[in-house]
Amino acid sequence: MNTETAIRVTDLTKMYKLYKKPSDRLKEALNLFSNKELHEEKYALKNFSMELKRGETVAIIGKNGSGKSTLLKMIAGVLTPTLGEVEIKGRITSLIELGAGFNPEYTGIENIYFNGSLFGFEDKVIEKKLQTILEFADIGEYIYQPVKTYSSGMFARLAFALMINLEPDILIVDEALSVGDIFFQQKCNTFMKNEMKDVTKIVVTHDMTSVANLADRCIVISEGEKVFDGSTLEGIEYYVKRMHSESFSVKAKESNLISNEVSNLYDNIIEDNESFVDIDQAALGGALEASIKSFKVEVNNLPYRGFVLAGDNVEISYQVTSQKKMSETIFGYIISDKFGNQIFGENTITSLKRNFSFEEGDNLVKLSFQWPEIKEGYYFLTLGIGEGNHELQHTIQCWAHNIFELSCVSPHKTIHCLFNNNIDQLNITNLRR
Repeated sequence: MNTETAIRVTDLTKMYKLYKKPSDRLKEALNLFSNKELHEEKYALKNFSMELKRGETVAIIGKNGSGKSTLLKMIAGVLTPTLGEVEIKGRITSLIELGAGFNPEYTGIENIYFNGSLFGFEDKVIEKKLQTILEFADIGEYIYQPVKTYSSGMFARLAFALMINLEPDILIVDEALSVGDIFFQQKCNTFMKNEMKDVTKIVVTHDMTSVANLADRCIVISEGEKVFDGSTLEGIEYYVKRMHSESFSVKAKESNLISNEVSNLYDNIIEDNESFVDIDQAALGGALEASIKSFKVEVNNLPYRGFVLAGDNVEISYQVTSQKKMSETIFGYIISDKFGNQIFGENTITSLKRNFSFEEGDNLVKLSFQWPEIKEGYYFLTLGIGEGNHELQHTIQCWAHNIFELSCVSPHKTIHCLFNNNIDQLNITNLRR
């Protein structure tokens, strides 16, 4: 392994034998003269290979059960591979499972010294690092209490503060940080990004904004196998498209988004009907004389790729069925954060300075706007249809709340502002039978 390589994994495989009942394990072990197997083979990881350079940050993503944690445990040395080889160059620290390496009966202080000794540090060396660890963990007087009394968030604070101060050459962080509060997560991400540039880092998370901001490279695992290895944003796009395909493929085939009786005009307008997603009609609010039936989201004239960037053109197409003709119709949208705060949005009166007429029957509405520079995170789309001629005083015909999640990434840029965001364009096409 050359001097620039920190980790090399070659054909790593982990296979488990699954038995239908515990007694089958003993029967198989004792039946030495029979070829009959009483187990099924389950591969948690299969023929996985990768190489990480010194100072490189790699995000490993995949759905639950894909093999991410199994891979990390074998790299960390806490799990023995069935086949394959792991080569490590340097001191490795890991935060994979809360509680690993900590004695629950010891206080926080005692566990700091205990773990330091496991990594070969003398007490006098840990004593010099102690104040830095305590300030980063920031758990106050609880540091003198047994860790078995800690909440999961307090445990994560102490564990991360300790691991980054043990002078690692390689740092492995699994989902353990997700139990901490959002401010501590940001503090950890900032520290890893700015203060650990020479440390090789492997990060496993479902937070795509953290992936976009932290990682130099992204690896996607599915069913124990590596299916993507490349740039961070391409990896996020690949993963989200794969997840959407798995989630909606059956639904798209089974749902009757477009009736067999609709006109050829309707079929021509909505060519890619499988990309439209049904809305639960029971979840809609308003008078519902006009209601949204299905929708799709595109970014820069392409299917949503799993994230949005400042300046991207977002277009929402949605099918609306109306019981009557409406001469004064208002269309709008709201983008909210994960706490329910309304971040930005607009309607057609204040943005385009006009009302729209709306025909009875099926109509296709296309609303577009430009994504602004806002802080990275997860945001949710709400669509509204109103009837009237005043931006605030009108009848709400349909309110579709939080129907779609968008992940905003702002790689290597700090965002501060919140503001109204104009609708650039809106078109309505009546879909007559």
